[in-house]
Amino acid sequence: MDRARPTRPPIGRIAAVVFFAVTLGVASMGGVAAMVGASVIGSLSNGLPDPTSLASLDFAQPTIVYDRTGKVELARFEREKRRVVTFDEVPRLVLDTTTAAEDRTFWQNDGFDLGAIVAAAYQNVTGESSGERGASTITQQLVRARLLPPEVTQSNDRYLRKVLELLQASRLTAAFPGEAGKEQIITAYVNEIYYGHQAFGIAAAAQVYFGVTDLAKLTPAQAALLAGLPKAPSTYDPYRYAIKATDGRLVVPMDAPPVVRRDYVLRGMTSSRWTHLTPDQLAAALAEPVVLAGEKPMKLRAGHFSWAVHAELEQLLGGAEAVETGGYRVITTLDWDAQQLAERYAEAAALIPNLPAKEAAREMDRLKLGRPDRRWINNLRGKDLHDAALVALDYRTGDVLAYVGSAGYDRLDLANRRFQPQFDAAAAPRQPGSAFKPVVYATAFDKRVLTPGSLLLDISTNFGGGWTPKDADRLERGPVRVRQALQLSLNLPAIRVLQRVGNEAVADTAHRLGIEFLNGRDAFLQSGLAGAIGTVETTPIDLTSAFGSFPNGGVHVPTRMILSITAPNGTVTYEAPKPQGKQAVSPEAAYLVTDILAGNTDMSQNPFWASTLALRNGPGGKRRPAAVKTGTADNNMDFGAYGFLAPPKDKSAPGLAVGIWMGNSDHSAPRTNDPPTSLEAAGEVWHAFVREYSRKWPLADFARPGDIVRATIDRWSGGRPGPWSHGTVREWFINGTQPGAKHGVDPAGLLYSQGCGTWQVDPVKAELGPARWDDDVAAWVARARRGTGIRGPYGSITAYWFGERSWGGPLAGPCSKPKDPGSGGKDNCKQCPPPPPQGTPPPQPAQPPPQPRLRRRL
Repeated sequence: MDRARPTRPPIGRIAAVVFFAVTLGVASMGGVAAMVGASVIGSLSNGLPDPTSLASLDFAQPTIVYDRTGKVELARFEREKRRVVTFDEVPRLVLDTTTAAEDRTFWQNDGFDLGAIVAAAYQNVTGESSGERGASTITQQLVRARLLPPEVTQSNDRYLRKVLELLQASRLTAAFPGEAGKEQIITAYVNEIYYGHQAFGIAAAAQVYFGVTDLAKLTPAQAALLAGLPKAPSTYDPYRYAIKATDGRLVVPMDAPPVVRRDYVLRGMTSSRWTHLTPDQLAAALAEPVVLAGEKPMKLRAGHFSWAVHAELEQLLGGAEAVETGGYRVITTLDWDAQQLAERYAEAAALIPNLPAKEAAREMDRLKLGRPDRRWINNLRGKDLHDAALVALDYRTGDVLAYVGSAGYDRLDLANRRFQPQFDAAAAPRQPGSAFKPVVYATAFDKRVLTPGSLLLDISTNFGGGWTPKDADRLERGPVRVRQALQLSLNLPAIRVLQRVGNEAVADTAHRLGIEFLNGRDAFLQSGLAGAIGTVETTPIDLTSAFGSFPNGGVHVPTRMILSITAPNGTVTYEAPKPQGKQAVSPEAAYLVTDILAGNTDMSQNPFWASTLALRNGPGGKRRPAAVKTGTADNNMDFGAYGFLAPPKDKSAPGLAVGIWMGNSDHSAPRTNDPPTSLEAAGEVWHAFVREYSRKWPLADFARPGDIVRATIDRWSGGRPGPWSHGTVREWFINGTQPGAKHGVDPAGLLYSQGCGTWQVDPVKAELGPARWDDDVAAWVARARRGTGIRGPYGSITAYWFGERSWGGPLAGPCSKPKDPGSGGKDNCKQCPPPPPQGTPPPQPAQPPPQPRLRRRL
């Protein structure tokens, strides 16, 4: 019974509040009473914020991210939905509905309304309702929200809070007197107050409820409904009562609480300062249906890029709170046209092949994909690849032009373990596979260890600890030159390159190129020779940026995503500095890598790759010079393609580098007996994107540095031609490293030794790695003497280089073994005379002195 009895209001405390309000009023009248009142007020004012701080009041606003033009909004990062407006942006209609709802004496009162306070006190004592009107003025509500210390707002003593609220409202009005002061106060109020449904401030409320972005376009009925919401935002939230009409509109019933409250405000506007509705206008406003704009969830454009920008903003602005409340305008590097193309092809490659056939056809129609694209997309059906990432950047400035972390950021309907659309694979460590090889070769060129004409061995070998890797096609081609090995992405020669140049040197080059390895530099150093074939994980964006250094004269420019940040007051708080690159590799080494990789888009050099990668989008179908390298990781978990176009003559035009990753989000390998190659997967995406993005660009070619020279070399051994030569080729060199130069790298006749009265191909002599590798090389020679197609102990089979019918001449071996396939099926010699002593040259005067075998690293 006692618990059911209503609690009696504390009449003494209520009276104290009323007394204080009267005291405030008296204090403004002068005389002795005023002096007493002022004394009381002064003692209570201690500890309250200075009311003049209203002039510097700021509001939590969203930070808005734009593309590089500043016209395409990509994202809004916010903790509160708010758009701050000035007094001039608030129509008089909105001012009148606001005062009609909350404070009808606003323009005349001293920050509080004594009559309303007395009425509220009477209500508390008697329990009678005073209607829709509350006791707190607009000024009091603003004070309560922003101009009282936390210990007051969080106090359990509601009557003390009310006293201090009245006091601060009075002080605020005194600090901002007259019409101008009232304008400042009501402007702060309509920006600060909560209107429900996550909308703070009148501008956000107008957009959330009615989709109106210009307050001048609000109808009287709409303005009145908004003005009525702050009294009880949750209770009056129109979305709580909305019903979907047959025409699809969201309509609030006319007897719903927010509409009843709206009507109260409309009827109270008879004494408004500016707005005077005629009876007919009032009737029309009361009859106007409340139609809501509908829920519009935040949708990011370029989602992965936008969140990457958010991370950078946290570093620049000092944390997430500053980003999400600071109201900044951010101009990024993103090219919206490039981004749309990137999203189109990432989705086409990773999502469409995994849809049912009819749905896939509809999606290709929606994306407006032509027949050439449909062919390679259909070829990916059944390959069990579910995700893709794409990065496009301007290697001259480091600007990220397009950034797709996963195919279809918003395609949560297709999400599963292998496709996680909001995971950013572009910034996630992945094995680059053979796409890392250009870094290894560039290091070797700069260290003067190799040239594009140097001889390497494509022979399966136990490189140590039982590690016996193979080429992707499981072939062993024997002697090959560097250009051939890198163009065709052969693993076995690349491993030999790393053995010669060393992990330390390659790690240094990778660092200068902006490549960061998972678990740091030590991870690469500890990877041993396996690092040559891209087993150490790095991110696709880092690798794309590194590739951009090759056409840029070896200069690496770090990536950037933000061009400028502007504060709400118009002050530019950050402007990206002028791009500053650093020399990562020499211009000459960069050119040699570029020239080799450019062959992958030239049918005359590498028809296998160029049939996919050649760009014929120049004027009249001319070929556009481009350089590309693909890469496949261990167990087919990652598929990549990285490449670039030549720098345009126009210095302000972007130099384009593009990187593609394909695979599965969970790092699983395709569950198929017929996995794709990187060329069929990532290579096709690279080609399609670059083809469309650069279609209208003028053609440009790669320029050779002045210190690059051309020389004629032996077709097989790479050094100066001699009597052993079975053909010659022309090759580019860093000046001074070509055959015959003082610091020439490639010994003449390295592949050959004399035997059976002739020059024989001797790969064991050409093996410059540890001596323990010789047995495997000798075993290959023995197999190769039996012909092509002979399988070795590590699973690879002997093969000629494409289009060739020998390995450069008869293979070395006992004279009793005839029919060397390299001699066209004829005996090596008929009488088998003893070979001449090593170092004894044949009588030809043009023959260079024989080269001793180089000492090898153990």
